Amino acid sequence: MFKTNQGATQNYWVKPLTFATPFLYGESLTSWLVRAALKHGCSPLTFTYYYWPQYRIWTYDADKGFNHFDEQIISDIAVLTGHNVDTFDDQILIDFSKDTSVVLDKKTPLQWTAPLSKRNRYSRLGYPYCPDCMEDDKEAYLKLQWRFTWSVCCAKHKTFLQVDCGHCNQPYQPQLLSPEQQFINRCHACYDKLDQAISGIKPSETLYEFQKLADQAFFSKQGIVLGQVVSMCQWFEYLLFLINLIRRGLKNPNYMFGKLIAALGIDTTTLSLPKTALRFDYLPVDERTVLLECAYHLLQVDTDNWIKVCLDLDITQNSFQWSKSTITPKAFSDVYDQLHRVPTRRYEVQSEDIKPASPEVVMASWNRLKRKMQMRENYDKHKKS
Repeated sequence: MFKTNQGATQNYWVKPLTFATPFLYGESLTSWLVRAALKHGCSPLTFTYYYWPQYRIWTYDADKGFNHFDEQIISDIAVLTGHNVDTFDDQILIDFSKDTSVVLDKKTPLQWTAPLSKRNRYSRLGYPYCPDCMEDDKEAYLKLQWRFTWSVCCAKHKTFLQVDCGHCNQPYQPQLLSPEQQFINRCHACYDKLDQAISGIKPSETLYEFQKLADQAFFSKQGIVLGQVVSMCQWFEYLLFLINLIRRGLKNPNYMFGKLIAALGIDTTTLSLPKTALRFDYLPVDERTVLLECAYHLLQVDTDNWIKVCLDLDITQNSFQWSKSTITPKAFSDVYDQLHRVPTRRYEVQSEDIKPASPEVVMASWNRLKRKMQMRENYDKHKKS
């Protein structure tokens, strides 16, 4: 952590903005930069180029912060907003990455963070927002909390977050807004207000309770797993383990993990796998919702029940090593240590004959291709506009 000496800043000419634009609690850096630019009658691109011409700010994910390549930028923003630099410590994604020991760089998306998939200034995936929060022009702003992939609904309005415009279905791109649009709650493509919900479905009470639990773990930096208090890092590590376990169970409901999650109370007959088979952070809100509701149910299962069901199904320690990169979370050790371990088997080298992929793999590849085609189509529309 560093302090800002506003009297001796490197960019000594940086002064508080002419039209005060306070940095709101819980606001993302993207939101503040866009609001400040529009309030001063210029585009976000012009605003950032004026203060930091040596960087192409909007080719990066601004919500990560800028400390990983130039700490002076945050010092300058502190002067512009009239806040102390400490204000930004828990308002950027870099703070979460430090607590979860995630390695940061300029381009790589962070775990548990909704990626923007930048191509120059253009984001191929829209910025998450709540349509109800976008109704009031002057009060509208974007919350950093919406960037986390466990956040699928607005805590205030209990409305699902969305990433596309409800009028033209183009990805929401606040960094591409023009000064004529004046407020951040506008679509850069069709200029309409972003107050129309794409879906009329409301989040379930289970999902809302889960999100409150996850937010509590995030803000308090600790959570409870199997009756034990663990660090925030271990809590989210366990949550991801449960999500991957559910995905493996849904892939083959009649196999070991399918039987396991069914025995723990999840009805696998009414659920389906994500169409694209992408990693959790890249899934759309509706697919993440299904996995999070199931994970919340498994979070309520106690140690004794876990051990009993695993032993009844002859599940061993080896069963949880479903890939070479799999790491059993430390928070799960009370269950894992009570299971048998089978000596590692040695397999002969498999034949190099080409084998056809399964229908499930083919369909997942096809859905990923359709996703890319849609992203490309949106980008082409943006270039022509």
